[in-house]
Order: sequence, then C-alpha cells, then structure tokens
Amino acid sequence: MPDLPTGTLTFLFTDVEGSTRLWEQQPEAMRQALGRHDAIIEEETARQDGVVVRPRGEGDSRFAVFARATDAVAAAVAIQQALHAEAWAMPTPLRVRMALHTGEADLRDGDYYGSAVNRCARLRAVAHGGQMLVSQATRDLVLDCLGPDLRLSDLGAQRLEGLQRSEGIFQLLAPGLATEFPPLRSLDPLPNDLPLQMTSFVAREQELEEVKRLLGQARLVTLTGPGGSGKTRLALAAAAAVAGRYGYGALFVDLSAIRDPALVASAVARALGIGDAGDRPLLEMLRRSLAERRLLLLLDNFEQVLPAAPLLADWLAGSPGLTLLVTSRQLLRLRGEQVWPVPPLALPALGARSTVAAAADAPAVALFVQRACAVRPEFALTERNAPAIVALCARLDGLPLAIELAASQVRLFAPDAILARLEQRLPMPGAGATDAPERHRTLPAALAWSNDLLAPEEQRTFRCLAVFAGGFSLDAVRHVAGDGAATLLGGDLEA
Repeated sequence: MPDLPTGTLTFLFTDVEGSTRLWEQQPEAMRQALGRHDAIIEEETARQDGVVVRPRGEGDSRFAVFARATDAVAAAVAIQQALHAEAWAMPTPLRVRMALHTGEADLRDGDYYGSAVNRCARLRAVAHGGQMLVSQATRDLVLDCLGPDLRLSDLGAQRLEGLQRSEGIFQLLAPGLATEFPPLRSLDPLPNDLPLQMTSFVAREQELEEVKRLLGQARLVTLTGPGGSGKTRLALAAAAAVAGRYGYGALFVDLSAIRDPALVASAVARALGIGDAGDRPLLEMLRRSLAERRLLLLLDNFEQVLPAAPLLADWLAGSPGLTLLVTSRQLLRLRGEQVWPVPPLALPALGARSTVAAAADAPAVALFVQRACAVRPEFALTERNAPAIVALCARLDGLPLAIELAASQVRLFAPDAILARLEQRLPMPGAGATDAPERHRTLPAALAWSNDLLAPEEQRTFRCLAVFAGGFSLDAVRHVAGDGAATLLGGDLEA
C-alpha cells in the first residue's frame, strides 16, 4: 500500500445502504458483489492519486484519502458511475452512500484520527444510497474547479449527531446518476420558511393532491383565480406537503406589498438571506445561490409584478434544482408554465340541498360551519339553518374568503339574516380578523384590490361586463364595450 499522506487532506467515506438485510437475504450474491464493489473503489481511487486506507466499521464501508479535493470529487463521481453501470448478479443493485470532507487529521498506526475524520463519518451517516454529500470545506475548495457536467446543490446547514457545529451540506450531482433523494437523516427538521397558519385547512383535499401531482411534473406551477379563491392557502398547504422532495425545503416570498417589478429580486434575496456584497451585483449573487439549491420557491401575489416574469424564466434556466410555485390572478405566460385555476368550493347537489347530511359533506358549507364555530362555539348546522347556509355559499360563488367573512357575522346575525342582507345589498357591520391583510377584511376591499390592479382600459371593460348575468361571448363584449375591449379580453381567453 502506498505511503499514507499527511497534512490537510480530503476524506472519502463510503458504505452500502441496507447491507445487513442484503447479507441476510442473499449471502452468496453479496459476497461476490462486495468483491466487485471493493475493486471498483480501489481502482478509481488509485486512478485519482488517492489511497484506500482500510474498512471503517462494517465490512462494506471504505475510507480513502486524497491530497487534492478535486481528485476526491473526481474519484467519488467515477466510483458512483461505475457502480451504477455494473450488472449486479442480484435482484437489487448495490446503493452506496458517500461523503467528502476536507481537514487535518492525526496519522497513527496506519489510520487517521481527529475531528475531521469524525465529521466525514457523521456526514456519510445522513446520506442515502446513491447520494454523494460534500461538506462546506470541500465545496469551497472545488467550487471553481468543477467540470462542466458537475454541480453542487446546496442542502443547507444541518446539525450532525455528536458534533457541536452545524455543517453546510452540498449534494454532488453528476451525469447519469440519481438527483432526487429523501430528506437527509440529520438532527434538524426539514428547512422551510412557510408561515404558520392559525386556522385549519378545510375541504381542499382533492385540490391539494392535484397541485402536489403537478409539482412532481412541472418546475413552474401557477395557481390562478380571483381574489379570495384560496390560492395562497392552497399553495402553502401544497408546499408544506412536498417540501421533503427538496433538499433545501420550501421558501415563501410574499409579494403583496410590492408594486415595482424591479424589487422582486431583492425580496427573494432577503428571503434567502443574501445581503449586500459590495461590488457584486445582487442578480448575480441570487442567480448563483439559486443554481446551487434544490428548492421550492413559493411566490405569492405575483399579479402586480408581472413584468418581472422573465426573471423567473432566467432563474429556472440556470437552476436545475429550482421549482417555482406561483399564485397570481393573471398568467405569467412563460414557456413550461403549468397553469391550474383554483376552483371555488363545491356546493351540495341541487337535489339534496335541503338535507343536513348532504350540506355537511359539501366543502363550502363545511368551511362556513367551521369558521362560524370559531366566533360562536355553540353554532351548529341544523335542519333549520342548513337551507340558508347553502344559499349563502351559493350566493358567494363558493369563494373561501367571502364564505369566511360571511361566517364571521354569525356572532351578530343568524344565517338567514346574513343572506337577507346580502340579497338586499346591505353592508355588513365589522370586518374580518384585524391581523389579516386589509384586502381580506371585507368583500368590498377584496374587490377594490382586484380592480386597482387593472389598467384604466381594463377597468372600463370590467364595468361594461357587469351587464352580463352569466356567461358571454366575445361578440357580445364587442357590442357593449367595443372592439378594443374584445381584443383585450380575447387575449386572456386564448391564454
């Protein structure tokens, strides 16, 4: 065996995931497979001027050292690619997890000791089979020397068992190898910056499953719908449900207070913790940070900063691990955009609206009753009030915000009285929760917010459309509002 190097070294630790089970089930096949496994590791390590020290722990683990961090990275990639290409004589191929860390260690009796060795071992312990993890120290050494086909995806700072200092962890990505893995087995919960919700998520199970499915198929998903349709709440629930698919979790950026599209990049940079770096342009730092992360970025209320949409396309093009979930009252009109209109909450079937059981099963009614109970605990759905509640939900078109605001009035009015005030266009006293956005406290405020986002020509068209009680055609729009309005609206319908 070559002389073992000393000084600052890069350590490569490997082991086979699930080896104990494989030995129990297929002992002879495992004996042959591990022989080939050892040969691959030794050959590729030697090819990159490294040295295999000796097995550490179980017999399927290997420990190699390199004088250069770039050689260690090259060896890890070559080993994984060779293992992946091998035709294993067993039903399940070997899945090897790897970790690389750079530091100093003591050499005694043909083995290495010290905190750097321990940190590399702990890093390997949180990986999954087929995954290559790189510490912050190694990443800093190799970042500017990676080949064009290699990338480092930032998985965030994580606490490792027995170590006082958290470790910045990066996943090494290479052609032909898996890129998606479960969350790391670290001591930290999955990182995310999603705001906690103070009320329960009601009656959107099917919609939630559909958005989750779309996030598994597209890297840009836009939830559209009018104000109060529940876009934000559905997006937050979906982001929380799928955050485990992303090494860096999910990040929420509220754009409701921004009207200048030029400020979108600054808002995202703040959410990512990117501060001023002197002469380095913010967009450059942001682009580089996103390129290194496997992240779900939730951009809420994008309709007022639509001119910034090309910026999202730029991020997606340069960040293979980035997925965008956007809520907007208008389409972004970007290539690859998967649009999903958020539907209103379902109402009871027409033939069963008078029964309590049928009403209770309807999502719109379920939301009304739950929010009503929040302000009046003794409230309940009964044979007497069910018809009025169903009519209320229908009158409000199943819009979650409108239903919640109406339900908040049961502390003052019975459901039939609330319905009567709506039918007579009487104002409702009071407002929604004082800690809610102002546009969500009353129905007029929600409508005004939407109307204010329209250009003057769009506002005029919207007023003209008020003459229609139901659907309309472009020819009808042209008749009441002119050719310009029909052209304006026709572009939206085609999109």
